[in-house]
Amino acid sequence: MSFYHFNNVKIAGMASAVPHNKCSIEQLLPAFDANKVKDYGDKFGFHPVRQSVDLQTASDLGFAAASQLLESKNTNRDEIGFIIFLTKTPDYRSPASAIVLQHRLQLPIDCLAYDVNLGAIGFIAGLQLGCSLLNGLNTSKGLVIIGDTNSKQTDPADLFSKHLGDAATALLLEKQDGMSSISTQVFSQGNGYDSYIIPGGAFRTKMDRSNYELSSVPSATDFNKLIYDWNRMHTFFSETIPAGILGFMKETKSQVSEYDVIAFQQSNNDTNKKITNTLGMERNIVPSIFNSFGDVSGSSIPLLLAQTKIETGSKRVLSCAYGEGYSWGFADFFIDKNTVLPSIETDDYFTEGTITHEI
Repeated sequence: MSFYHFNNVKIAGMASAVPHNKCSIEQLLPAFDANKVKDYGDKFGFHPVRQSVDLQTASDLGFAAASQLLESKNTNRDEIGFIIFLTKTPDYRSPASAIVLQHRLQLPIDCLAYDVNLGAIGFIAGLQLGCSLLNGLNTSKGLVIIGDTNSKQTDPADLFSKHLGDAATALLLEKQDGMSSISTQVFSQGNGYDSYIIPGGAFRTKMDRSNYELSSVPSATDFNKLIYDWNRMHTFFSETIPAGILGFMKETKSQVSEYDVIAFQQSNNDTNKKITNTLGMERNIVPSIFNSFGDVSGSSIPLLLAQTKIETGSKRVLSCAYGEGYSWGFADFFIDKNTVLPSIETDDYFTEGTITHEI
C-alpha cells in the first residue's frame, strides 16, 4: 500500500479566497417545497454558501489567493519551480489553466505548470504532488493551487446540490532542513465514478454533436449538468473512512490525542457525524466550517485551518478528504502561527481570458 513520507519540506504559507456572494437556505424557498428545504437543511447543515459571479472562475479565485500569499511571504518568484492547479472546473478544456496562472502570476517561463483533474481531495493530493516535485527540483519553492466553482456545475432544479460552494486555495511549499515530516496517503476506487459526474463536455459520448457543441458552456444542456448521487457517496465514505483513518494512524504511529486539529472534508453534517461516531471521536474535537462556506471541494480543509488560532509554536493536523471518483486521502502535517493567512473575498476575474462562442 502506497504511503508517502516527506522530510525537509515546509508548508511555508497557505491562503484562500472566496466570492462575496452568499446564497442562504431562505433563498431556496420560492423555488422548492418548504418541507423538503427544511429536511435538506437539517441533513446537510446548510447555511450561506459562496457563489462566484458569472465570469469568475476557479483560477480567478486561485490567482487572488496566490497573489496574496506570494506578497505576504515576500516570495522571490524566480525561486518557484512549479505551479500545479488541482480543479474539476478549469477555465478551458485546453490549455491548462495552470499555464495561464503562470503568466498572470509572473512566474518563470521554466516553471513546470499543469492541471490535475481532482476536486475534493485536491488539498491532500496537491500537498503530496508538491512535496514529491520539490524533492526532485533544484529550485527551493513550489506553488500548489486548489479550487473549484462548484455552483456553476449544478442543475438549478436540483435541491440536493445547493450546498456546493466556490473557493480556491494557494499553498507555498519550501525546502527547509530540520522541518517536521509531512505524511500523506491517497486512494481511489473507480467503480464509483458515476456517483458524481458531468457526462458532457468531453469525448466519452454517444451523442452526435458538432465540434462547436462540444465546446458549449456547462449549463447548455442536461448532458452538461452535474449528476450527484449523495446517498451512494454517503454510504461508501461512511463505511470506508473510519478504517482508512485507523490505517493511516498506524502508518504514522500516532494516536488521535497527539493531534491538535482534526480537519475533515466539509461535505455535509451527516457523513462526518457517522464517521466520528464510528471512530468514537467526540464531536467537539472535529471543528466544522460547513455553516460558513458549504462544500467547497479541495478548499474545505484550508478554510477550516484559517479559523484555527495558533498563539505560539506549531499545531499538528490530521486531515481527511473524500469525494468524487470515489477518491479519498489523509495527511499529517504541522502548521505554525504564521502559516495560514486570513481568507479573502473577491469577485475579480481575468477579463483578458473571457471567451465568447458567438459566431
